Amino acid sequence: MKAILGILAVILLVVVAYFAWTSYQIRQAAVGPAKEIVSESMSKSGDVWHVSFVSRFDAPVDKVYEVFSHPERSHELAPDNVLKSELVSEQGNTKVIDLVGKLDILPPGFKVQNIRTEYTLSPEEHRIVSKTIDFKLADINSEYKFEPTPDGKGTLLRFNQTSKDKGGIPVESVQKGALRETYVTQIRAVNRALGLTPADQKRAAG
Repeated sequence: MKAILGILAVILLVVVAYFAWTSYQIRQAAVGPAKEIVSESMSKSGDVWHVSFVSRFDAPVDKVYEVFSHPERSHELAPDNVLKSELVSEQGNTKVIDLVGKLDILPPGFKVQNIRTEYTLSPEEHRIVSKTIDFKLADINSEYKFEPTPDGKGTLLRFNQTSKDKGGIPVESVQKGALRETYVTQIRAVNRALGLTPADQKRAAG
């Protein structure tokens, strides 16, 4: 009997530790510091999130824009978070991409998601807009605007997004954390592609 109670106590401890760690991860993803973000604003009105981020890259605008203009390379650049990225169609400056993404912050059953997104590129403006065509959790519209830093050596990305919740994930802190973590993952992947990630981080990333 004592042995059984001991086993139950250990199981309970593991469960409590798991939920405590998960809660910590959610809080960190939602509000924790991220060196990839210079400034940010996240607010929710009704069922729509309004998101604004600013990030800096130590590379010229044309090089940064070139990496962002190939979302079909997402799996190559972030294989742990993007399990698949496939070009479905390309017509003029418009691309449709099928992506299978993974976010550990999401609850069991939601961690892996299939997303079809349309990207419209405006290279002369250094601007990209995207919208989800098929995504069960939200309708997402995003805008990426790239501009040179005052010294002309770096790039500022001004990112704006609206995400209309479809009711799949009711906890707002998880929604917020997922939106923020998705953006941070993109920035890290682009930094790797530009050779701006330290060698030890590159090895850790795969």
